[in-house]
Amino acid sequence: MDKPLTIWYCDVCGDRIEDINNGYVIWETLPEMKEINFKIIHQSKCDIKKYHGSAALQDFVGPEGITYLLSFMSLGPIKKYIGQGSHCGIVDFDEFVDLFHRVQTPYYEEARRLFRNERLLDWFSDSNEVGPYLPERLKEIIDEYGTDR
Repeated sequence: MDKPLTIWYCDVCGDRIEDINNGYVIWETLPEMKEINFKIIHQSKCDIKKYHGSAALQDFVGPEGITYLLSFMSLGPIKKYIGQGSHCGIVDFDEFVDLFHRVQTPYYEEARRLFRNERLLDWFSDSNEVGPYLPERLKEIIDEYGTDR
């Protein structure tokens, strides 16, 4: 089992990113200033030319990372109070929540690679929206289904 929040899997090549300093988060910015297609990649090695938005993976991890992630959804009350309005740049919230989990929820990154397993899907067919994504449950997923890849 990977040590949580220290290993990521590149969305381009599929290989492990074992050093946070070698990881990058990239996304496309649409003409109306909306962001879509968030990916975690190896910096430089796996760049995608049409993705113009990018930031270091380390910027998305920990408490500061939460602040950075939330800024995609809202400019926050200070910007609102000074008349700069509010802005939500997210096109696909499910995709964005997946990114959020990947950089903030222990064991999610490794477990998410198993989410299409038919037995796993059957196990969670009647679960609520929280249960499958709790760290202890994600560890169970890795233990139970990690060999089914």
